[in-house]
Amino acid sequence: MKDVIFLIISIIIFNSCSNENLVGINNNSSNGTVLLKIQETSIPSDVYQIVAIMSHPNYDTLSTNVYISNDSLDTISFDDVPIGKWHLKVKAENSGGKIIYSGETDVTILEDQTINVFITLTSVGSSVGNINIFLNWNQSVGSWIDYQGNPILSVKDIPYYTLAVDQAQIMYDNGKYKIWFENLYNSGHGDIGYAESNDGLTWQVSNSRPVLTVGQSGAWDDYTVGLGYIFKENGVYKMYYAGMQEPHTGKRQIGLATSTDGIHWEKYSNPVMLSTSSQYFLGVHSIIKFDSLYYMYYDASPENDYVFNINLATSVDGIHWTKYENNPILIPDEPWEEESISYATIVQSDNEYKMTYSLGAQDAIGMAYSIDGIRWNKDKANPVFKLSDAVNGWCTKISYPFSVMINNDYRIYYSGYGKDNQFHLGVAFWK
Repeated sequence: MKDVIFLIISIIIFNSCSNENLVGINNNSSNGTVLLKIQETSIPSDVYQIVAIMSHPNYDTLSTNVYISNDSLDTISFDDVPIGKWHLKVKAENSGGKIIYSGETDVTILEDQTINVFITLTSVGSSVGNINIFLNWNQSVGSWIDYQGNPILSVKDIPYYTLAVDQAQIMYDNGKYKIWFENLYNSGHGDIGYAESNDGLTWQVSNSRPVLTVGQSGAWDDYTVGLGYIFKENGVYKMYYAGMQEPHTGKRQIGLATSTDGIHWEKYSNPVMLSTSSQYFLGVHSIIKFDSLYYMYYDASPENDYVFNINLATSVDGIHWTKYENNPILIPDEPWEEESISYATIVQSDNEYKMTYSLGAQDAIGMAYSIDGIRWNKDKANPVFKLSDAVNGWCTKISYPFSVMINNDYRIYYSGYGKDNQFHLGVAFWK
């Protein structure tokens, strides 16, 4: 038996106006074709099929295969491949599906050029075993278990007056868990508080007052400020928050504040995302950075109609945002969701993005999954956490889930409406 298989790879570039296979929003219009020509005389007799996989961090992974025959010269091709640097992996399998040869290399596809690349498939050797992989598409393998000590933060823990503590945002930073939360008062007024913890369960509220309050009279956020999303970049904390100038039914817009310590904040004078009649009531709850592009996940409802969908906007600087042309990216289309979903928070794990989201009915939490951050598949086990899962029935409503993964510790912090008719914060663990 021969130890190697030689493949000649021809990279042929064509200009194309079609971008249907691309994942990113700002797509390049130059695509090409990759042709892998197999030298038939070098193929060992026990090779049954050859599988080729091309991967790129910004595009869908491409995969194809060819079954080996003795009377034809076999080829493998990929069409409409965007220009750029791709990683090519080729593996040869026997009739039992066992990989017996493999090889890989980087391939740079250039516009208007043809490139020949040679790849050698080497034997994987005999010191290998087999593994059976059972696929469970878009369905949770595990479950969310409510914390026995809930609630972890309640109104009685706050050193200043508030009627509710909800909508938590958690960060693990410099060896501490840090939490920002929304305080609510009479007539819908609100501001933002802060606390710290060693374990993310027992919190110390060291500030005697909120850390972000409403703007001065006449400002766009002079009636209430609501918590949005907080992240740290280059030593600077950035808080995207919701602000209102009018009570109850007024428009809600997105603002930005920055801080060097997470406690003392400086606001931008104007909103970074404005309301429109079709997206009148806005809220932002996750921001992810793809290379140099920020992705903002926000919920929105039309004026006078509090039915929310989940939307996407992008920005190169975090200040000027462009709404995705195919919004919304997630809608309530399952019976259990009723008519409104919102508060999407996202973590990255196992080469995919995991989203948790809330229902307008405040009785369940759902999950969805994505590879590119744009197209989402809902968990077939939805809802993954229900009001009935709350330990000892400590609350009568659940909402505003914030998911966070710290050192493979996956948690959802959520707001629970307690039997005392006040909102407090609880947590559930992925087990």
